[in-house]
Amino acid sequence: MIEIWYPGCLGDTKQQILDAAEALFAEHGVEAVPLRRIIAEAGVNQAAIHYHFGSRESLVKAVFARRFDPLNRERISRLEALEAGTGEGAPSVEEILYAVVAPAFYVSRDTDSGKRFRRLAGRLLTERPGYLGPIFDELFRDVERRFEIAFRRALPHLPDSERAWRKHMAIGSMVYVLREQDWIRESTGGLCDASDVEGTIRRLVQFMAAGLKGPLADEACEKALVSRSWQERDTL
Repeated sequence: MIEIWYPGCLGDTKQQILDAAEALFAEHGVEAVPLRRIIAEAGVNQAAIHYHFGSRESLVKAVFARRFDPLNRERISRLEALEAGTGEGAPSVEEILYAVVAPAFYVSRDTDSGKRFRRLAGRLLTERPGYLGPIFDELFRDVERRFEIAFRRALPHLPDSERAWRKHMAIGSMVYVLREQDWIRESTGGLCDASDVEGTIRRLVQFMAAGLKGPLADEACEKALVSRSWQERDTL
């Protein structure tokens, strides 16, 4: 199993700036952190920011790209390996989801770096003001395209709109568990502990797959109504 890592602080000025910006963005949010605070935290001057990044927007993009570019390359690599192994067939929904979920949870293991990544991922996926939206779209364009093709092959019976809804709901559950690991552990008195990384991935994949593969909403509602009508009849 390939595990994703990033180099951390290498001691050079550019890396110092990225490390400082990442920590501040993860803790406070992108919009809440002025450039002067990043400068102070990194121990550099404004000229260094402009020399290495040119603008605040480019700095923000570099912070997220440093984390998410290798993550998404790993996801695509896993998917390509799955597709090569299935030949003319299609990987299962569970296999595709594992390729999506596993890299994020392995890189977010319970270390200081992992905690920052979880917070940063939450910021990117829930706070998309101004230029953060286009940055998100650029970071995830290729991986979204590749996995959309895979899900379409694995779920050919779903209309495009239904598949899109289900993907958003499934990814939403992944983001919640990824970001709120500490709260989940505390609120359940330790019953749900994401430090069991493989167990967390398996549970999440199973949950997401059930939602993606379930009957269409109208069919499910119709079955529920039929079941209820029979129950009411039996009570007469």
